[in-house]
Amino acid sequence: MNEISMDAINTTYRAAMFDGEPGLHWLRQGWRGLRHYGRRARVAIEQGDHSAKAQMISRADELLNVMSGVLGTENSTTLGPALMTIYSALRFTLLRANTENSLEALQDFDAALSFLDRDMIKISESVVSA
Repeated sequence: MNEISMDAINTTYRAAMFDGEPGLHWLRQGWRGLRHYGRRARVAIEQGDHSAKAQMISRADELLNVMSGVLGTENSTTLGPALMTIYSALRFTLLRANTENSLEALQDFDAALSFLDRDMIKISESVVSA
C-alpha cells in the first residue's frame, strides 16, 4: 500500500482547484474580492448601516479563510507563510474597522490589497520573463 504525503495531496488539491499549478495569478480574484467587500463596508459605515458593514466584513473574513486554506505553507515554501502573515494583519485591520467603525482601517485594508494585486503580480511577471 502506497502512502501519500500531505504535501502531495495539498499540491494536487490546489492544482485541481485552480486548473493548474498554483501561482500568484490565481490569488488576484481573491484580492479583488476582498477589496470589493472592504469598499462596500466603507460605504456602509458612511451611510450608518451597521448591519451591511458587519456583513461585508464577515464576507471578507470568510474569503480570507478560504484563501489561507489553499496556501502552501510547507517548510520549503516562502510565499505561503508570508501571505499568511499578511492575511493575519488584514484580519486585524478588519476587526479594527468593525469594532471602531474605522474608515482609516478600511483605507489601510484597501491599500494593502492594492499593493498585492498590482505589485506582487508585476514581481511575478518579471521573474517569469527573466
